[in-house]
Amino acid sequence: SPASTSLPLTAFPRHFRAKNNNEDGRRRTLHTTAAAAANPAGPAEGSGDVLTDPKRFCVVGSGPAGMYATDRLLAHYGRDARVDIVERLPTPFGLVRSGVAPDHAGTKAVTNRFGGILADPRVTFLGNVALGRDVHVADLAPRYLATVLAYGAEGDRRLDVPGEDLSGVYSAREFVGWYNGDPTCVRALDGAMTESLARSDGDTAVIFGLGNVAVDCARVLLKRPEHLADTDICQHALRTLQTSTVRRVVMVGRRGVAQGAFSPKELRELLSLPGVKVTVDLAEL
Repeated sequence: SPASTSLPLTAFPRHFRAKNNNEDGRRRTLHTTAAAAANPAGPAEGSGDVLTDPKRFCVVGSGPAGMYATDRLLAHYGRDARVDIVERLPTPFGLVRSGVAPDHAGTKAVTNRFGGILADPRVTFLGNVALGRDVHVADLAPRYLATVLAYGAEGDRRLDVPGEDLSGVYSAREFVGWYNGDPTCVRALDGAMTESLARSDGDTAVIFGLGNVAVDCARVLLKRPEHLADTDICQHALRTLQTSTVRRVVMVGRRGVAQGAFSPKELRELLSLPGVKVTVDLAEL
């Protein structure tokens, strides 16, 4: 991932800089990727036509919601639209990149469409810029016709149950982010995850939940590493899973199997894993 660097406002679009001086004339700085410095003039001005009434928008978040919002703004306002996309991570596409299972390439194919949106000369992507840390809503509001807040949850909702803070206990967001390469999750968990999955005193992982994400987690834990190697999984996760001692996964739900939230497709993928046997308590059927 590109390193975060502190850039002067000359590295940002001209319209962003215009009102970004304080009373003493000092310019603020924001943290963004080095790639932003390569486009100091900001978004291109279309095909050379003179803009009579430019419509400038800021979209915070580059996941599916942010990308679709950008797409609609471009379509509605046409050549006069200018959209700056602010993203906390150095890379775009949010949960499509960091939340979709690595063996679901078909679902991730939507990034091809999103890449086309980012390639539009009316769009500027500003990575490594966090709302609330590097820039605030009050900074954005006077500079744009509208600001769209399209970012998702960055943390977990704690359950406040006994044992929640024990070692080896992770949220699905953390685990999925770890094997998909979310830099925050990798930095926080890589060593601990390697230790947890290679323990010699047990071979069982317990997953609480019966939704699609729970099934994704179970499948990644049980799928043979040589099969995972053919997917989009990150190399650090693949190395850890190659040494994993997990051989059994228990999925626990508040209600019965009939109320499970997973889709038939997810269940079929789990049932078809080579060398894996899925058992269900008959009393739950």
